[in-house]
Amino acid sequence: MTATAHAVWFTGPRRMEMREEALRPLQEDEVLVATLYSLVSPGTEMSIYRGEASSPEEVQVPMGAGVFPFPLKYGYQVVGRVEAAGPAAAHAAGDIVFANHPHQDQFTIPSELTFAVPAELDAKAATFANLLTVALNGLLDVPVRIGDCVAVSGLGIVGTFAAHLARRTADKIVLIDPVSQRREFARSVAADAVVDPSDAHEAINELTQGRGVDIFIEASGAAPALQNAINETGVEGTIVVLSYYANRKVALSLAPEFHARRQRIVSSMVAMVGSGLQPRWSRQRRFDVATRALAGIDTSQMITHEFPFREARAAYELIDQHPADVLGVILDYARA
Repeated sequence: MTATAHAVWFTGPRRMEMREEALRPLQEDEVLVATLYSLVSPGTEMSIYRGEASSPEEVQVPMGAGVFPFPLKYGYQVVGRVEAAGPAAAHAAGDIVFANHPHQDQFTIPSELTFAVPAELDAKAATFANLLTVALNGLLDVPVRIGDCVAVSGLGIVGTFAAHLARRTADKIVLIDPVSQRREFARSVAADAVVDPSDAHEAINELTQGRGVDIFIEASGAAPALQNAINETGVEGTIVVLSYYANRKVALSLAPEFHARRQRIVSSMVAMVGSGLQPRWSRQRRFDVATRALAGIDTSQMITHEFPFREARAAYELIDQHPADVLGVILDYARA
């Protein structure tokens, strides 16, 4: 290990650079981590990269740095090996841990902000733990009951994870995405219908006998998808929004469906566990449940591209310019 680290910084809209910075001295409750892999989030993180955040609160992550709107050190899903640990740390040297930390080759972090990766979970697969937690949090906010008919819009990583979780109890499930490649991958969910948005109404109408879905999970971040959720959700049904819309303006038509059907629209934000669950659902419990679920999903199919860490700029440019061609983009810190 060296006294300096290299980290990804966003320096302006669609601009990033690798910066060298000094490592902090290790405190008694901290661990020094050497990163193995990190995952670029194609949703919120890319919105920050593009300069679409509208307030300083939106760019706050546990170990981030910088000033709003730029420069920012931003990111939240890395897996690494503990190289050294303080006497009061929760982990020991050699442990593999997940951390909500920006993309950086080594870093010092309070051990309470890290989670031990289960031995049965591959380190590369573990980079998906945060996005699985986003999906899980949505279903904690809006549980899928036995017999429910559920629609999921947006078959990126979060939407596909949400579909896998909803499939456990849903009677019928409809998956919606305009990208044929994502629809094809999502067939692993064993949904009752996997359709383009133009075919969603017909599929939902048939599967629900005209009632509309009980729960609509919006994971695309696209305004037309939120409107479609309102249109296709039944009387007193619930729409849960997992997407981050950033500074994009969303115009919705609320009549007659939203008012006449007494629908609910629920915001699910992974930064907190929903109201009423906090006494029992700690961040550790949520992570443990998420990683057990993750172990049962073949995430290798979700990894469409891998880049050496030093080529991170190319990874961001690919996701930004060709979003339909990517799902999981991994940064590999061992590759030269």
